[in-house]
Amino acid sequence: MPNRVLKEIFGFESFRPGQEEVVRSVLEDRDTLAVMPTGGGKSLCYQVPALMRESLTVIVSPLISLMKDQVDSLIQAEVAGAAALNSGLSPEERWEVERRVRTGEIKMLYVAPERLRSLEFVLSLKRAGVGLFVVDEAHCVSEWGHDFRPDYLFLPRVVRDLGRPPVLALTATATPRVREDIVRSMRMQDPRVVVTSFDRPNLTYRVVEARKAKEKLPVLLDHIRRMQPPGIVYALSRKECEDLARGLRSFGVEAAPYHAGLSAEERARVQERFMTDELPVVVATVAFGMGVDKPNVRFVLHATVPASLPAYTQEAGRAGRDGEPSECVVVKRDADFGRRKRLISLSKTDEDAAVRLFDALVRLARDGRVNVPAATLAAAAGLDADATGVLLRALEEAGAIARGYDLWEAVEVRRLDEVSEGSGTLRPEVAAVHAALPGSGETTLAELAGRSGVRPAVAEGAVYSLMADGTVEAVPRGAVVDLRLGAERLGGGLRYEISSRLRRLSSAAFEQLEQMEGYANLRTCRREFLLGHFGESKSLAPCGGCDVCLGEVRAPVAGEVSAARLAPVRESAPPPDEALLERLKEWRKGQARTQGVPAYVVFRNSHLEEISARKPRDVRELGEVPGVGLRRAARYGEELLALLKDHESGEPPEAGEPEHLRRIEAAKALLGAGRGADAVVELYRALEVGGEAARGYIDRMLSGGEPEERREDPDAEHDRDQEAG
Repeated sequence: MPNRVLKEIFGFESFRPGQEEVVRSVLEDRDTLAVMPTGGGKSLCYQVPALMRESLTVIVSPLISLMKDQVDSLIQAEVAGAAALNSGLSPEERWEVERRVRTGEIKMLYVAPERLRSLEFVLSLKRAGVGLFVVDEAHCVSEWGHDFRPDYLFLPRVVRDLGRPPVLALTATATPRVREDIVRSMRMQDPRVVVTSFDRPNLTYRVVEARKAKEKLPVLLDHIRRMQPPGIVYALSRKECEDLARGLRSFGVEAAPYHAGLSAEERARVQERFMTDELPVVVATVAFGMGVDKPNVRFVLHATVPASLPAYTQEAGRAGRDGEPSECVVVKRDADFGRRKRLISLSKTDEDAAVRLFDALVRLARDGRVNVPAATLAAAAGLDADATGVLLRALEEAGAIARGYDLWEAVEVRRLDEVSEGSGTLRPEVAAVHAALPGSGETTLAELAGRSGVRPAVAEGAVYSLMADGTVEAVPRGAVVDLRLGAERLGGGLRYEISSRLRRLSSAAFEQLEQMEGYANLRTCRREFLLGHFGESKSLAPCGGCDVCLGEVRAPVAGEVSAARLAPVRESAPPPDEALLERLKEWRKGQARTQGVPAYVVFRNSHLEEISARKPRDVRELGEVPGVGLRRAARYGEELLALLKDHESGEPPEAGEPEHLRRIEAAKALLGAGRGADAVVELYRALEVGGEAARGYIDRMLSGGEPEERREDPDAEHDRDQEAG
């Protein structure tokens, strides 16, 4: 039966390795994790069983392009019961798709993960009856994956509320650690795990060096002229996309940029021209190509090193899906690794941001609950949407908040029955909401919940039930998050848990970049290195499919240790102490202000990272930190060593403390080092920004006492360190 569907609908005579095993496992209603390389045919693993079922199959994917392409392809194959719900649809189009779900016309529904935060939508799915729940790009559920997305962590609750249908999780880039995290996070029960080989013998891997940024274009040109388009060039930024595309065109290569700064219409036009072979080369940010199945991509060139090996494997895997020889080339420039590290440092969410977000929640709360639009919450904390999502999850994990489904902000209703006795057969909570509804008109969900004496989530569920039963007509307006505060303030224990979680996320990003750096510097088989990263042990050298084995890179001489063998040593080196690193940056900022110079002139970020990791005990050890030297160690040694000693002797000050408390801590360190004059300057500045709160603290400190408690000051100024190091 699966083979007949495979041939009739998709035109294939037989399954690829692993596909049939996954399909049969799904048809047995068993939880299944499938790990297959990019281009390995993951979509057939759920499309075939979905077409063999009468019930609804829900496919969760973050890729709008994948949704559109697959739905369009299924429609072309005369499969009418497929549709997608994503932000690319108009409100009218979304309503029509949801209506078709409720009436049972849709059998295969693609949805973005954030859509499943809607209570009303999940209730409609439950009523329709979900027979299979598919999680595509399942590595997004893992904090150790290269593309972690907080909304994915809500999916297990959705599965539970849908009645626990079988789950199929699919990914192309899961290491053994990420596989375990997917099974744990999705709460899969006795899953069958199918892992096919990551080896793509038709791909040749190369790394070429560009010492200066201006050398990248000639290197790219050389490879593009040697290889036959079509191909993709990946760049780090919008500007780099534009510059490289312009440069390629000036040398006769027809190329177009693709990035988020272009209009949706322009991006669609570029993608369409590329898919139809009208455009030979696209220069794009990494989002391009996700889920787009173009089989004849002959090369994938990375103008800047990727952020991780899983990301690189996924992006490079877009080449040669037709099985024909194709090339994957990384242009390595040492400065780009530093640039990547700075981007990680600047983009990471920190404890201070978590405190700001929690303070915003406290201000917005009513009776311990927060019901506001997500954009309002992010704006109140001064954060972007991605950072808000990560921090909400960190607060939830620490027990500071509990987040449920997103709810309607308001609802416009019209009661179809005016006989109140009709509500007697309803469940008590539904009857209470029914009685509280206006005859017609709009009401906020909060007002309706207050009048009926139930929680907002219960009120929305009741309205949906009345709407589904034909008792009322209801049109929801807007959406709000639904949060319950689990604490009145972030005490030390909660802050420690949050800080630890955020440090783990940041450390994972740095660790992945280091692994990518190891790959770029290899002097042994690159193919073996990539396969080993994903837990596949194969002895391939000489593989004939990488620059090392082809003799284009100098082989290791006797006694030389390869980068692959050095990897465990690199990983065992002590990581930066994030709390100490923040204190060092604050100290550096004060020095820079005093001297009137940029902060990186005092110490670069890489220096401070090394100091926080090594924790030197004297000036000599400080001078041995790479890039510091004895002269600089002698100049700043007393202050830095005092700061290190203070950090080691007790709990470090919280990263989210108000500025006046941080300055007082710096003054204490200076006093301990015998630098009384400098300590006075810090105390004066603390009084400037902290006023009476700072004065009381200083009085107690100078009298030998300590304050009863250190209260948070949500309005204190906090300057973020944004300079490049």
